[in-house]
This record gives sequence, C-alpha cells and structure tokens, in this order.
Amino acid sequence: MKIPFSILFCLLAFHYSYSQNYTSLANGSWTTTTNWNNSSGFGGATPSLTGTHTSGTAIVNHNLAITGNYVLGSATLQINAGKTVTVSGDFTVNGGATVNVSGILQIDGNVTLNSNLNILPGGQVIVKGNITVVSSNYLSIGTNVAPPAYADLVVYQNLISVTSGDVTVNRNGRVAIFGNITATGGGTLLTVNNGGQAYVNGNINFSGGGSNITNNNTTSPFGLYVNGTTTNSGGGSSTTSNQADKATLQSTNPTFFSWLHAIPQSPLPIQLLYFTGTPEDNEIHLSWATASELNFDRFEIEHSLNGLDFIMLAKKSGAGYNTNETHEYNYIHQSCVQGINYYRLKSVDFDGQFEYSDVIAVEADAHVSVSTFPNPAHDYLVVKTNVEFNSSDYIRMTDSYGSEVLRVQVSSLETKIELSDSMPRGIYYVQYKGTATTKTMRVIIH
Repeated sequence: MKIPFSILFCLLAFHYSYSQNYTSLANGSWTTTTNWNNSSGFGGATPSLTGTHTSGTAIVNHNLAITGNYVLGSATLQINAGKTVTVSGDFTVNGGATVNVSGILQIDGNVTLNSNLNILPGGQVIVKGNITVVSSNYLSIGTNVAPPAYADLVVYQNLISVTSGDVTVNRNGRVAIFGNITATGGGTLLTVNNGGQAYVNGNINFSGGGSNITNNNTTSPFGLYVNGTTTNSGGGSSTTSNQADKATLQSTNPTFFSWLHAIPQSPLPIQLLYFTGTPEDNEIHLSWATASELNFDRFEIEHSLNGLDFIMLAKKSGAGYNTNETHEYNYIHQSCVQGINYYRLKSVDFDGQFEYSDVIAVEADAHVSVSTFPNPAHDYLVVKTNVEFNSSDYIRMTDSYGSEVLRVQVSSLETKIELSDSMPRGIYYVQYKGTATTKTMRVIIH
C-alpha cells in the first residue's frame, strides 16, 4: 500500500520536530537559558543533563560549566575548538549518543561510555576520576593526520574496560593514565597506532580471553610506555613486545615526556636535562641538571663495577619546591676504580615513587693505587686498591725471611685481614698480586 505524500510529509515533519538542536550563545552556566538557542523548537530551553536529550545536537561555541552530573541521552554533543566544558560531577554517555571534542572537556568525577567519545586533533579530555568503556570501540583518541595538532586524553585514576570496551590511540593521539588499565571482558582491544603515544603510570591487567594489546609503532620511539607491569592472562590473547618503561620514555622521547611532565600533578617528578661524568686525576666528577621538578625529594647517586649491580654512594636533595627553572647538581666520586665505572641516578619524589636515569660509563684515568692501613698494625690490616679485581687476585704476607704466613683472595676494593695474636711481632711484607698490578708493601706488626 502506498502512503499518500501528505501523510508521509506529516510523519517526517513530526519526526524532525522532535530533534532537539541547540547552539550555545554565551559563556557561563550550562543551565542558564540565555546561554542557548534551541533552533528545533522542541524540548527545553537548555540541553538536558538527565538523559532526556535523545536526538539532535548540542553545539558548544562557548565556555560552559555544569554543576553536578551530566547524562547525555542518544544525542550528539559537539565541543568546538578553543571552547571548554567543565563537569563537576560524573559524565555518562548513553547508547546511541556521540561526543566529539575539538576543544576541552574536563570531568571532575567519573566517566562511563556506553557510546562513542571521539577526541579530535586539538581536543583534550581530562578525567579526574575513572573512565569506564562499556562494550565496542567507544573511545577513540586522534585521527590518522600527522600532528600537530594533538588529541589528548588525561585520566588521573584508572581506565577500565568491561565487556570488550575497546580503546584506540591514533596517529596524533596522546594518552596519560596515572593509574591502571584493566579489562575484564574477553576480546578487548587496546591499540596504539603508528604515531600514537600512550603512557601508563601503573599496570595493564587484561583477564578476558582473546584480548589484544597492540602497539603498531614500527619505528622509534616506542609509543607505548608502561611504568608497572603488563599482564594479559586470557586464553588466545596477544600482547605487543615493543613497549618500554618510564626511563626509556625520558631518554628516547623527550617531546612526549615534556608533555607528560607539564600536566598538573604529573606522576613524572623531574625533567632531566643531562647526566655526565668526567675523570679528573684520581676522581670522577658527575654533573646533571633538571629543567623542572614537581613534588620531588632527592637524587640517589648509584655506582657499579659491571653495569648491573649498583650500590648507593650518596644522596642529593632536590630544589625543595615545585619549579620550572633549571637546577644544576654535581658529585665527586673519590673512590673510583681504574677502568670503567658505571653510574645512574635514582630520582625519588615525596610519595616514594622513583625512576632511574640512563646508566653512564666513565673510564677513570687514575693511577694504580694499592695501600695498607693501619701501619703499624695489631689486630687487623686493610689492603685498599682502586684497581678493578677478579677472582684470581690475591694478597699474600711473608715474614722477614720470605716465608709465607697467610694468603687471602681479593673480594672487594678493601680487603680486611684479621691478624692472629700468636703471630710474632716484627716486620712483614704484604704483596698484592692482581691481573692489573702487583705491589709489595712493608708493614710492622706490633
């Protein structure tokens, strides 16, 4: 049966009359009627905050503030470039809705996505609580266009995926998660496409079967950085191998690091400009500088003979306040060994979080030094050297007649030799026999 044109026209007119289309007119409160123009002639004077805005579009061309929670029905919210919407409570996007952000959307509470949130180049979404993605690919950051402009997502707590809530970081997308990323539903996809950049200060923990964590960055820098651990325990799941940690982020991707560090209350305590070491006489002079320090407590200077096992040499306090000014530091290592010395900085903030700098290797040009003390000796004797030793190095003591009275293996730069009370008092000779040097010293036992 054919529907008469007059009836079809009325049906269409009835349908479109229910589209609630709004355009902002001024800065201020979202609920102020004079701040909006309702061009559809249907619905309230302002876009509903309780989920009843179920069709049409709300176009934001001004800075608007929402006190309390905001539930978007199945309509479209469009925040244009250079404009800001702040929500003091929670933000929920119901099924069928779409949120396009080219400006700034800041939520002081939690975000729940039952439909699409698209952060476009130039856009920024800041979530002070958690963001939960419920099913489907409902969270997309950036596009395939080369930056700038960037599309930014900052989550101060956790990013949570349930029932396969997928997240995609595209070419010009930048993501900072201060907490963890968790997924409990099977088939969840976390994808960082080539050019996209994501930092997770906590852990990634996926427990659903068939979930994929994928980093499509094919060239350095890595693009996906996890300060904690990555676990993907579901059957048939896959996890990308090309991911890195905070230290690698700082050393290989300084532009992204600087963006992360500039975020208010950033988990990155300092921005290290350089860390160098220079040999001078029998010492190694270490120098470093920071471009900024945030909630930062101290440096711990660590030393190693093999580049793997480090011990702390000293501590240096930070500036003691939040600063974006350059601060320079130095430390002199007077007990370095001849050959290669390895150093790193442990940067510790006030809440105990820390990060390591890259390891630097400095070859000492010091002269070989072997000494003994005390001399004269009674209960013990210490043989000290600055020569890197190995397991075959030893120390032997002979009496004035050339007879060996004891022999010990070298196990550290300072070898303590206990002297027996029965050892005759008199003159002895202590010989350090190493692969790098041999030296004999005269000592008196009294």
